[in-house]
Amino acid sequence: MRDWQETMGWYARNSTTEEIGFDPDGQCLKVCRTARAIPSKYPSAKAAQDATPKKYRVQKVRDLRRGMVLFFDDPNDSNKFGHIVTMVGRVRGGDPDNLHDVLVESNSVVKGKVVVVRGDYFTEHWGDPFQFGATWLNGQELDIPSGVTRVRKFKQGGPAYDVNLLRTAVEHGRHDVQPMIDKINELVGKLPDDEGVNSRVDRFTDYYRRTGILKMGLLHNAVTIGHRTGRVDDIYQALQETIASVPER
Repeated sequence: MRDWQETMGWYARNSTTEEIGFDPDGQCLKVCRTARAIPSKYPSAKAAQDATPKKYRVQKVRDLRRGMVLFFDDPNDSNKFGHIVTMVGRVRGGDPDNLHDVLVESNSVVKGKVVVVRGDYFTEHWGDPFQFGATWLNGQELDIPSGVTRVRKFKQGGPAYDVNLLRTAVEHGRHDVQPMIDKINELVGKLPDDEGVNSRVDRFTDYYRRTGILKMGLLHNAVTIGHRTGRVDDIYQALQETIASVPER
């Protein structure tokens, strides 16, 4: 079986009937399993969908990842076969909760080809709503990118938190963390101006403005060792609360 990176490579190299080795029209399940080099097992995408164990199903759009298969089906229409596609990416800067900004490889959109379309194409043009994504197909568990997200790296970075990770995450569609960035900037801006004193607060503020990194140890020591109570302590506590409010995912 191919891993997710090899599968992305397969799609990059194979889009026409000649390249794929068979006419992809009406063969969505065959296309997806061929891309993964998985043997035949179920007669249709709907059968593969129904057979997918619940623990391998992914319901939320923001949790979909490259290499997953996505199922679409309207159980009340005349097509009893359903549809399956492979996710290959997301639109840069798109909404992580919007299927429109998910990119998939699909057959039966252009005759004799497998092409990239938006994830909501099948609902809009065929009337088939999204059912779920999956990390399982034909009895085989599918690997997906395992890298830790930028947001999670930020959360794990303490006591020096790199806000640049959050900014980059926003650029790639994680608009939900923008309010935390704004709050951090607001709080840092409210710290006392100790310029020229070389205090811990001054070093904290200067380092953040130069690097985008919150060296929380400096503020902690300013409060506990330097006895900077009042506004500095309040902002230190507020920054901790803001960092804690950043999602784990």
